[in-house]
Amino acid sequence: MIGDLESHDVACRQIATEAGMIVTAVDYRLAPEHKFPAAVDDSIAATTWIAANAEKLGIDSNRLFVGGDSAGGNLAAVVAMHARDNGGPRIRGQVLIYPVTDLAMTTASYRDPETGVLLTHALMCWFRDHYLAEPAEIDDWRASPLRMANLKDLPPAFVLTVGADPLHDEGEEFATRLNKPASRSPM
Repeated sequence: MIGDLESHDVACRQIATEAGMIVTAVDYRLAPEHKFPAAVDDSIAATTWIAANAEKLGIDSNRLFVGGDSAGGNLAAVVAMHARDNGGPRIRGQVLIYPVTDLAMTTASYRDPETGVLLTHALMCWFRDHYLAEPAEIDDWRASPLRMANLKDLPPAFVLTVGADPLHDEGEEFATRLNKPASRSPM
């Protein structure tokens, strides 16, 4: 619902400069004007296009990573799952920064008053209710990647969670299910 190319431009440029890599940012459609799965469809289409046009873009198609923060982390995880299950493109890794992985929002971190510093449970409900067209979509793995039955054989993932965040329990659970330990910042 919020965020765009401009809001994330500095972060993308800094990652590109410090990591010495090409970073492409996806300007996917936002809710509430464009309900689920519009952002998912845009992210999958963009990743597929980037892989298909990698040579023209000066990108090594054998070294594609997906990443994002919050809703972008959700979309990156979904793109990796879709690529695994649909014959590509080949994703080499995931960078998931405090990803939204379960829109049911039932983990303990949603109830912990210490986590409601910037992002609250009520605000997350507001985002979810504007993103989804109907409550049943919570169970769709493309909205809640933690609900995907099979999280095996996905690309290696770096999952960052933060302590004062309602998303941290679902991020850690997602990392555990990927058989990767979560990296947790004390913030």
